[in-house]
Amino acid sequence: MEATALKDLDMDQEAYSAEDQSIGNLVEQTRTFAAADPGLAVHRFFTEHPSAEGVVIVENHAPAGLIMRNDFYQKIGTLYGRDLFMSRPIKLIMNTQPLVVDVSVDIATIGLIAMNRPHDQLYDLVVITENEKFSGVVSVKRFMIELSQNREVEIKLLKRQKEILHEANETEIRNRRQIEEKSLELREKNESIKNLMDNAGQGFLSFGQDLAVSGEYSLECVQIFRVPMEGRNFLELMAKHVSPETIQTMARVFESIFASGKSLREKVYLSLLPPEFGIYGKTVSVAYKIIPHGDHKKMMLILTDVTEKRKLEARMTEERNNVKMVAKALTKQSDVNLALEEFYRFVPGEARAMAQEIAEPRAALAEIFRLMHTYKGDFAQLGLHNTAANLHVIEDELAALVARPEAPDQESLAGIVAGWDGRAIARDDVNILADILGKSFFEKDERFQVSAEMVQAVEAQVAGLPDGPERRGILLALRRLRLCPLKSLVAEYQDYLQALAARLGKSVEPLRVSGDDVFVEKELVQKFVKSLVHVIRNMIDHGIETPEDRLENGKREQGRIACVIEQSGDTVCLRVSDDGQGIDAARVLQLAVAKGLVSPAKARDMAPQEVYGLLFADSFSTKEEVSALSGRGVGLSAVKAEVERLGGTIRVSSTPGQGSTFDFLFPLAE
Repeated sequence: MEATALKDLDMDQEAYSAEDQSIGNLVEQTRTFAAADPGLAVHRFFTEHPSAEGVVIVENHAPAGLIMRNDFYQKIGTLYGRDLFMSRPIKLIMNTQPLVVDVSVDIATIGLIAMNRPHDQLYDLVVITENEKFSGVVSVKRFMIELSQNREVEIKLLKRQKEILHEANETEIRNRRQIEEKSLELREKNESIKNLMDNAGQGFLSFGQDLAVSGEYSLECVQIFRVPMEGRNFLELMAKHVSPETIQTMARVFESIFASGKSLREKVYLSLLPPEFGIYGKTVSVAYKIIPHGDHKKMMLILTDVTEKRKLEARMTEERNNVKMVAKALTKQSDVNLALEEFYRFVPGEARAMAQEIAEPRAALAEIFRLMHTYKGDFAQLGLHNTAANLHVIEDELAALVARPEAPDQESLAGIVAGWDGRAIARDDVNILADILGKSFFEKDERFQVSAEMVQAVEAQVAGLPDGPERRGILLALRRLRLCPLKSLVAEYQDYLQALAARLGKSVEPLRVSGDDVFVEKELVQKFVKSLVHVIRNMIDHGIETPEDRLENGKREQGRIACVIEQSGDTVCLRVSDDGQGIDAARVLQLAVAKGLVSPAKARDMAPQEVYGLLFADSFSTKEEVSALSGRGVGLSAVKAEVERLGGTIRVSSTPGQGSTFDFLFPLAE
């Protein structure tokens, strides 16, 4: 009789457990809309279906958002809500982060997640997916009724169990009670630990050498990955969120960690794992821990949703960049205005003319690419960070064109250039400066402009007078009014040098500018001086070592970049040098041969100066990846073009482990 009762109880428990674990019986269908549908479509649906609680926004069969009836009419009912949202896409008013769970997640887990939502979303529909495709919704009201009914069944089962236990042998009861007491104690400990994990606001999971996630993981993991985790291969879970290359790297690192027995080496392996992932639109930070597990070890991962933190950091970075931009603009107003004026003339006007007038399209493309790269460097140096970022995107497009086997024809290239809008590219930075400094900031300083023109006009008139000491003296005095010290132009790189070094994790002494006091016409040499940004950038990025490497090699912790200006007769030598690791001539030759710039036979006989000259070739870079700083291969070619425009030449020398020197020689204008 007892065995029959126990058997009946087991059957009831199995039926209850199967029902309790499945959410599928509660799934209801509801109307779906596309994110681009207007608000009026949702309004009509709610009007025609007064009992509908909400609708789901679906894109590519996957849920993208949720609109609840009450939320919809609260937004529509505002002063301008109807005018704003009735005819506009519903993606503007939908909840982009509704509760989305897979149909395989059990009811108890869904209940915990649903009840932990913000108060204003507590009664929102729960969106159900199957294989990441929209399956339906679950009403919170029906969900709570189902939970209540399940609890009643559970109570009945417990009562029956109690009756059966009382009929059992006293010894068996005593033994069972002892087992239950121990089990309860263990369960309470486990539940206590799980409760702490579930309410820590972080995801905790672990896996062994087979990479299968253990059953002990926190609730936050389900919210992050949207699926149950137990038994799933961690890398397979991650495969849809990161690149195949990242998965391969992680697989090799995990394999090495489980095979290694040295803690120091394990720490090195851990440093190779990515610290952050993008998962379903969230930024998730990951901390990796190696924990002992009997004779083996396990990997524990601590996942933290840092989406809002990263957004705040981005806003703070944006604000800091804006402050720096305004500070630089206040001290370099004329430079900012001049750079913008030149850029507005170049894009799209002069650039389009180049595309149409230069007979060889590939040559036109290379020249436009070079100038755009220089403009990006100019704006970055002036602090116009948004403009520089926009130009980096255009550089990507140009780089793709350069990489094609066949260059675009003149008409196609002109069409591409015509699509650029110089004022739109710089609009964000211009608006920020105008809001803070006022629109008058961009008005020309008439006194400066008129004064310069008057000086030139008077100089032209004096030049027409008969020759004599007085005429020559007046011309020299007038000319000096238009000259400025070359040292002061180069010294403007001081802030840029320090900021770039900090960005790259390097330490550099303040820029030292010394030598002769040479005066030059700013308009004549300004583009050349601006192009030096590529030389300084390369020295910091490629030449100067990290503080750790410098100390290891017996050098001072801080790197050194210096500029010396010398005048010999009518020739000026501007020398820029660093005390970094020098130029790897062998690597330069290797890359030049790989890019087809020189033949293997010629490479074997090239003198050092010829090798260094390859650095100034178009599209040549020793960087394997393109970044916002370098890798385009157009930086030093821009410097060469400006030196040649001045009628000058370049000399390069380098000593491995000691540094490099660039000499720029050009004649003084008469």
